[in-house]
Amino acid sequence: MVRPVLRRRPGFTLIELLVVIAIIAVLIALLLPAVQAAREAARRAQCTNNLKQLGLAAQNYVSVNNAFPADGYSGSQLGQYVYPNFSVFVFLTSFMEQQVIYNATNFNLSNYEPANITIAGVAIPGLMCPSDPWQPVQISSGTPFASFVENVNALPAGGNWMQQFTSYGCNYGTFAQTYQQSYGMAEFNMFNGVIYPDSRVSLAAITDGTSNTFLFGERAQSLFRLYDPSYQNSDGSWNSQHWYDTGVATYFPPNVQSAGSVPSYGGGFASCATSMHPGGVNYGLCDGSVRFIKNSISSWQFTSTPSNWYGASAPVGVIYMNYIWSMNQNGQITRLGTYQSLSTRAGGEVIGANQY
Repeated sequence: MVRPVLRRRPGFTLIELLVVIAIIAVLIALLLPAVQAAREAARRAQCTNNLKQLGLAAQNYVSVNNAFPADGYSGSQLGQYVYPNFSVFVFLTSFMEQQVIYNATNFNLSNYEPANITIAGVAIPGLMCPSDPWQPVQISSGTPFASFVENVNALPAGGNWMQQFTSYGCNYGTFAQTYQQSYGMAEFNMFNGVIYPDSRVSLAAITDGTSNTFLFGERAQSLFRLYDPSYQNSDGSWNSQHWYDTGVATYFPPNVQSAGSVPSYGGGFASCATSMHPGGVNYGLCDGSVRFIKNSISSWQFTSTPSNWYGASAPVGVIYMNYIWSMNQNGQITRLGTYQSLSTRAGGEVIGANQY
């Protein structure tokens, strides 16, 4: 009797299967960072495009008005001082294909008035960096005044209202504050950026060169909630002229919060350029170009750590001031940095392209 020949079925042993799974896991681990890097590169490219579009809108504004818009006006058309008022982005909406928002804004009233609450909740894609995720604040008519980021005098009865934010700010220069008419021109003349409260800076006034002067920079809204939770619902409102809403200054180096502790110095952190992009921040320049400014860019140095926003001495009649002016008078500034030079419109600095 002939016995049947038993044939072994093809297959994997347990050890072979485990080896294959291990190889697949290693490949995924190697590919995942590359995929994440590709996604971040795409988000950074979109952020760059947003800044280019903002620069284009600002240039179109200049062609019509012969000067860059201000980050809010003090309400001279109303015959009284009004603070805060509309941000630079509100004035640019008609040049950003957002004519509907511009038409819905009542410029005869301040940003405080309930009639202008509608635009606060409008999300404008061009003001949002895709690497900077955040959620709008929802406010009901029963919410107390102090918790509403726009500080509207009185919310309309009934319904819920939204407040959207922005990932960008205009260049105030080396410091950021809110000009108040009662402080006088000595204070106002300390602004050395391009767009700031009550400004009217023309292209001719940018004597440092449009390719060497910042116009708009990043200010990641999501980082406020992470590093400054007490102000998580009051910084970054896209339609507000508050300097901690839509202003960027070079008082601190880019992404200063990455050093660990969050400095205050009169709220200077709120105007620090911040970004969710690794290694630096995107800046749009006055010539329409966009540059990635590294965290390691040359910044000014002090012989001692600044104790607060105010200096030991100030010009006569100045209530709040450019802190750097005081530091310089006291001999505490040892070196001005490339970063600060790029934020001034007429500082007279010589900046090489290899310095940033």
